[in-house]
Amino acid sequence: MKLITKELEEIFKEYPIGSQDGLGGDAKVIVKFFNPVGHGTWLITEANKLEDGDYEMFGYCHLGDPEMAELGYVMLSELENLRLPFGLTVERDLYMPKDCTLLQAMKSTGITPPEYMIKDHKDRVYERVCKQFLSLNLNQILLEGEDKIVSAIVDNETLDKIDLDEITIENYEEYQKYFSSFGVYETYQELFKDTEMNEGIENDLEDTHDELYDENGKWNYEVSKEDILELKSFGEEIDISLLEKNNDTISYDI
Repeated sequence: MKLITKELEEIFKEYPIGSQDGLGGDAKVIVKFFNPVGHGTWLITEANKLEDGDYEMFGYCHLGDPEMAELGYVMLSELENLRLPFGLTVERDLYMPKDCTLLQAMKSTGITPPEYMIKDHKDRVYERVCKQFLSLNLNQILLEGEDKIVSAIVDNETLDKIDLDEITIENYEEYQKYFSSFGVYETYQELFKDTEMNEGIENDLEDTHDELYDENGKWNYEVSKEDILELKSFGEEIDISLLEKNNDTISYDI
């Protein structure tokens, strides 16, 4: 089997090494290679073509020992030259879904993701949801520092007395007299839980149920449906039946 196709060559041009830095388990998997008769799975997220035609590839390399599995580099030539029993060679997964993330690919492959990768993924979901939800409130201020997150609501009566853009993570305490409420948090998950944001989202879903989808059937609420389903999978109490359109069945095991 040819491991790199013309199509993959074009895709790799869009994902050179370093292009998905910081995404962790949310990085897109470009191709999955595997040992058909034993241990060995390579979930490739980035690659550079070298002058000699070889590829330096980066991704999650799992050779059978979970404690040794890690994000790392592998050369295409290494996989092509790996000789397996019965004359077999490393193969490319022809059935891996497109736009599959690293965490999704691990799950479908039977690989247990490392804890740090799951934690980073959850942190990104909570951060994204908090920013999406709080953006619905024009009086809301969300500030980020190296070691803290500040969420504040400016009192309606004093909203016209200050410029919200002037409030920063360094000077927010000077403006506390204008805040009807505020909180300081270490993580977005703490912010989500302390403000009972799950209830706020659920109330929005109930109040705007007939408007959750536009006339073309496209999701129409600020917080994405995918993130709401992710929150449910994290154990947050949200009635996902509210996401249904025309009695569709909703699955949140993603």
